[in-house]
Amino acid sequence: MLRAARELLISCSLLLLVAPACDAKSTKDATSTKSQTGAKTPAKTPAKTPAKTPAPEEPLPADMITEAPGVDVSKLSGAQRDSFLRVINTESSACDKPHSLAKSLVEDGECRDSMHVAQFIADRLAAGAAAGDIKLDIDKVTAALTQREIPVEGRPVFGNERAPVTIVVFADFQCPMCKMEAPELREAIEHHGGRAKLVFKHFPLTEHHDRAEAAAIAAEAAHLQGKFWAMHDLLFANQDALSDADLERYAGQIEGLDVAKWKADMASEAVKLAVAGDRGDGEKLELPGTPTVYVDGREVVPMLWSGQLDAWIDDALRR
Repeated sequence: MLRAARELLISCSLLLLVAPACDAKSTKDATSTKSQTGAKTPAKTPAKTPAKTPAPEEPLPADMITEAPGVDVSKLSGAQRDSFLRVINTESSACDKPHSLAKSLVEDGECRDSMHVAQFIADRLAAGAAAGDIKLDIDKVTAALTQREIPVEGRPVFGNERAPVTIVVFADFQCPMCKMEAPELREAIEHHGGRAKLVFKHFPLTEHHDRAEAAAIAAEAAHLQGKFWAMHDLLFANQDALSDADLERYAGQIEGLDVAKWKADMASEAVKLAVAGDRGDGEKLELPGTPTVYVDGREVVPMLWSGQLDAWIDDALRR
């Protein structure tokens, strides 16, 4: 299910699986209508022109690098392989080195990102995409692979806190896609048996969700008593009932939670600042919406591995 969701997901702002959008930016609807009066003149049938035969591509330059170690090009036709070689010889290294993607593949074995970008190019060509269209997406793929620093100290953790791979999710408790993805994120953690951990960061979209911030504060107050994930699950399970009375009722359902202390923490400046701090971190990353997921600082996008989280974790473990 996570794979299917990620294939549709660019962010919750892109109407996923008929879930309402969870866009980080406000949008304005603009509609216009045009009226036409008077009789219509019959349209003239355009004269047919003979189809042009595409000009054959020039032979590959003699000095072009014609190998791509680590990249599967077995599905490419001869013409597609030529297009692939032209692209990787003209695009820059994905590791910000002063040479081509092709040279990076041959000479820079430590640059896994160049291999991933080259594989993306090969896969898109094999699927029938034009080289010019693929080039438009290369910067997006490279940006997703670029590691970002994301503060996680003091944030709720699910899984082995000493795990070598860190997954960070920015989420909003009123976002339908966040609710759908939440259990699958934890399943991925459990699947990797202590080698990955999940860190939650609040990103309430207050412009669209009037109770998202209050729900985030409720979860953060529960976090102070080690009960974040219990509150997390209750909030997502009751996404349409997040009034103040509802939040207090959920607090009362959590075993071992001191409700009086929880209420005091709900009103505290420290808890509100923690939520605001997470939101600020997300804004610095220019998140498009929720949920947005990072694996060791690299943004999970559907253009790579179809957005399969397991594949992203496996890649992180190989680095």
